[in-house]
Formats: sequence, C-alpha cells, structure tokens
Amino acid sequence: MKVRIDFTESTTLECALHDTLLEFNGDFADCIVTVGAKADITFKPRQLPSPAQQALEHEQAAVEVDFPEFLRLLCGIVQIVDGHVNVRRPSADREIIIDIRVVDSSFALIETDHQGLLQALQSRLRGERRT
Repeated sequence: MKVRIDFTESTTLECALHDTLLEFNGDFADCIVTVGAKADITFKPRQLPSPAQQALEHEQAAVEVDFPEFLRLLCGIVQIVDGHVNVRRPSADREIIIDIRVVDSSFALIETDHQGLLQALQSRLRGERRT
C-alpha cells in the first residue's frame, strides 16, 4: 500500500518513525536500513558523530546500516528535508518492509504491505493523509 502524507502542521516525522520502528523492534531487529545518497538531513550537534552520520552529513553518500544503528541515527536527526529510506529483510529476497521518500519537507510517500506498521506510523503523524 502507498500513502502520501502532506505535512500541513508542524510534524516530527523523525520522532514518529523512531517510535514506530522501536515498537516493532522485535520483528525488525535483523533488518538492514538504507538511506539514499544526497539525502538532506539535519542532525543535532554531537561531539562524536558515528561514521554513518558523517557519511550522510558531509559526503552525502548512501549509507547502509543495521536496524539498531538506524534507530540511534534517528535519535540524532532534527529533520529529514529530502531523502529516501528503506528497511528490508537481510534474507536472499531482501523483502522491503517499508520504503519512505521525503520530498522537500512538505510531504512523504510511504509504501509498505505491513498494515500494523503503517497504522502505527500514521497515528503518530500530524498532517493531511491521502491514500
């Protein structure tokens, strides 16, 4: 299912995504997360940024991290202005659990077949929702 969420109010996609993924941590703990190249992400200042954060911030490179590391990255993100993130199984079929494209901080396109995950994320977001 694909959903477009237009951010018509102040929203914290990053917090909503973190809390939603944390809720499903038991199901997704072995997953791999990819953040696409040229993502426009603002991080909170840290004394010791992780290698993944440095690659995203300074090199604007694509980053592939395990699920726990992505949750740590989300804790340090202030805002995803533009970016593409997907969470997938590490198995041979590399099934995509959720695919998120944030466009110009005004809307996000979310695709997933996991109804519980989508409902949990939508319940944490403010904004106009369109299917």
